[in-house]
Amino acid sequence: MNEFLREHHSFGSTGVQDVRLRIHSKTLNGIFHFVRFESNKTRDAIEFITSNGINQSLRILPCTGGGAHKYGPAFNEIAGIELEKYDEIDCTILGLHLLLTTLPDEVYTFEVVDFNSLAASRVKTIRADTEENVYPYLLVSIGSGVSVLYVKGPGDYERVSGSSIGGGTYWGLCRLMTNCDTYDEALDLCVHGSNKSVDMSVGDIYGGAYDKFKLPASTVASSFGKMISVSRESVSDADLARSLLVMITQNIGQVAFLNATLYKTKNIFFVGNFLRHNKISSRTLAYAINFWSNGAMEARFCKHEGYFGALGAFLRHAEATKAHGEEFISAARRASRQSA
Repeated sequence: MNEFLREHHSFGSTGVQDVRLRIHSKTLNGIFHFVRFESNKTRDAIEFITSNGINQSLRILPCTGGGAHKYGPAFNEIAGIELEKYDEIDCTILGLHLLLTTLPDEVYTFEVVDFNSLAASRVKTIRADTEENVYPYLLVSIGSGVSVLYVKGPGDYERVSGSSIGGGTYWGLCRLMTNCDTYDEALDLCVHGSNKSVDMSVGDIYGGAYDKFKLPASTVASSFGKMISVSRESVSDADLARSLLVMITQNIGQVAFLNATLYKTKNIFFVGNFLRHNKISSRTLAYAINFWSNGAMEARFCKHEGYFGALGAFLRHAEATKAHGEEFISAARRASRQSA
């Protein structure tokens, strides 16, 4: 398996290995490889696993999420693999905790250097390698929808809010409004667009900044507001995708900020595949949180976003089966202490 993953970086029609995210584990004397498939192409992934004989050495697969239930029968029937299901949120927090406390360079943010320009930001690594530096925090998981969790310590958390407007919303509306065929294509598209031709700004309404409320002229006052008076043909697919991304991201940021205010925490971790592949959403969130909180709160991001659930499920399986020896189990238990 390890040799196969070393030699292959793409798998089937949508499978991609994030080579830069590999983790070398001394405890396991091996490597964590991170591979992603589009969820609607899961059957293709199963067939790829089978056609390459990977299922011969993989009889049980720990996993989380709705797909674990939806595709369980297909894994069993096609590949002879039994899916061992674990709670998605529990595994996400477990996987996140492990990397927060073992990889000092896992966490970063975008430091805003000019409030008049969203692009005027720089990446800043955050050292969050001790529990004192981590807890409490708000965890905003952006998948098809959005879940907001208040995390007080390892395994000590509660779901406090959420939203149906998330990555699934972006992809669904992109398919309606543009010619994108894949989720990654939709994310790529927005990089080349500008929301200025689609959104109505404070400057469009007032002719400049609204100084009384410290709103820069570039602040979006109405998402898609300009589409009231312009034709569809006058704006590009890329512009529509960019406007849609900014609209959804700002909505998520507002929900996160209000909950962080309510629970009196300044650290907000944003995770999930919606943040993968481009940094526009991350920069928008960092800008919005910094702006609304007057610099008192910080939006934090992780290099392994989208993989924490899978990593947590692996740890749960290892702890339950003692599959990787006592030394590794001890590390897993330390990471998951106080967990349910």
